[in-house]
Amino acid sequence: MTPATAQAQVAVDTVPAETDSSNAAAWWRPMVVKGNTTYVAFNAPGDTAGTHKIKIGVKVGTGAWTIDYLKDENGNVWSHADDVGHDQPTIAVDGDGYIHVWTDHHVDDWRYFRSSAPNDPTGMLRRIGDMPGTVGATYPIAEDAPNGDIFLIIRNHYNNAGQGELYRWDNAANSWSKIGIFARENTNYVYPDDLKIDDAGNVHIAFEWAYGTPRSLRHYGSYLKYDVAAGVFRTANGVALSAPATRTTANVLFQGLGTGEVWNNSNDGVGIQAAGLTVDQYARPSIAYRYRTAGGTNAYNFDVYRVRWNGAWVDRVKIYTANNDVPAAVETTHNGTRARVYFTVLGSGLMAAESPTWAVRQVAPAQSSVTRISGILKSTTEDVIYAAAPTEIDANRGRLHVISIGNTLP
Repeated sequence: MTPATAQAQVAVDTVPAETDSSNAAAWWRPMVVKGNTTYVAFNAPGDTAGTHKIKIGVKVGTGAWTIDYLKDENGNVWSHADDVGHDQPTIAVDGDGYIHVWTDHHVDDWRYFRSSAPNDPTGMLRRIGDMPGTVGATYPIAEDAPNGDIFLIIRNHYNNAGQGELYRWDNAANSWSKIGIFARENTNYVYPDDLKIDDAGNVHIAFEWAYGTPRSLRHYGSYLKYDVAAGVFRTANGVALSAPATRTTANVLFQGLGTGEVWNNSNDGVGIQAAGLTVDQYARPSIAYRYRTAGGTNAYNFDVYRVRWNGAWVDRVKIYTANNDVPAAVETTHNGTRARVYFTVLGSGLMAAESPTWAVRQVAPAQSSVTRISGILKSTTEDVIYAAAPTEIDANRGRLHVISIGNTLP
């Protein structure tokens, strides 16, 4: 295939609404694609500096985008102070087409919104009391299951620890419940990274650990699976465990402490920050992640790695060596025959690499301001990436691009 033909397999759809400069996170799930319908959530400019509102966009096929604001329980447009890396939206769509959104959580009780009609962003109201319990939630990450249920993970600040918790929307009963705590250590903090549901409906979870308090440098990249039919959490080798997991749980780590890495209260040095998770045709997990091996404190000096499970964590490969140029953005997909890793580079935008060679390609050169991403495998021949360019217009306003990538990289 010629380079021109490969480039033609990349299509960019720029959402016709400005985003706020705070539309930037590593952990979020701000896009859903179901059939020919695309749903996005994003921070939009607020009425005053340092604030934002949340918009939801829905597009069917090649039609126009329908876009509207989240509203509180009284029908007033929701607004909140900016907090990059925390106060951004995650979106999920249940089996009946109702849109669910969580946003603006940084050790906060539930800020949960749901549409009033299927596939309709114009009636997105806050639903107080619909989520179970009282929480101090951060990092909501959600995905829908094949049967129409939704699974959600958060970090809950509870009793001097930040524990990982799993929740479920029962689509038949139209109700939420808490499944349980999947990871916890007294005084330490879980950082949810990603969640993926396989074709059997099982829930795969990637997460990290921070020493003592929330902090930017984390360690001990970890993985668990929730076996829905059995109602138990399992490590990658299939062994059931008595949840919650800890850093010392056998077979929970996909990335232990590396050379020169120290488990302590410093943000300086070797460590992990951000990961994307997918599964192959056999529901075996693979994880792409940012890992700083050079030490120092630069937030953009994390290399990009990928590892997969095949009886053990194998085929660990460094895909890109950072030069103070890699934002907190990493995603991965698997179509059954090839794996891809997506990330961003300052000044170049969206980058991609594909197995088995892992040669790095620039995907959409005209969108070089893209710094934060999320993405999904739409089909065996198409990936779709939510590509945020938070300051593409100016220091306070940006754009959102939905980038479709075909079976051949540029």
